[in-house]
Amino acid sequence: MTKRILTLIFLIIAGNSFLSCSNSKNNKGLKYEYYDPEEFYAVIGRVKKNRFSYQLPRTNILFYEYFLEKEKPLEGYEKGIRVSLKKGEKFIVLVHKKDSTISFFGYVDPRFRKESFEEARKKSE
Repeated sequence: MTKRILTLIFLIIAGNSFLSCSNSKNNKGLKYEYYDPEEFYAVIGRVKKNRFSYQLPRTNILFYEYFLEKEKPLEGYEKGIRVSLKKGEKFIVLVHKKDSTISFFGYVDPRFRKESFEEARKKSE
């Protein structure tokens, strides 16, 4: 019994350290609430991965890329997103005017939802 508990504790610690190491390049510990909304502008972003968060119940960690027109788009992620988006879906990313590496999930534009729906419909025909 104690062996199971120790194994479980080890797995939890290893999992948390893996998540924090893999995301460290984007993890600045910042929140949108720390800023004035006037400091941001909107660009189109695309979902790279949407992963369930074990630390925050019923929420996701959304990995995304933005500045899609660049050869190598910038990447970001946000924890605690309650929107369910699939890989490749587009949405609006809020980017800081002075530091483009600071970005946050903005919102899903209804035009992107319609575009995604139409693409799915064409594939099914």
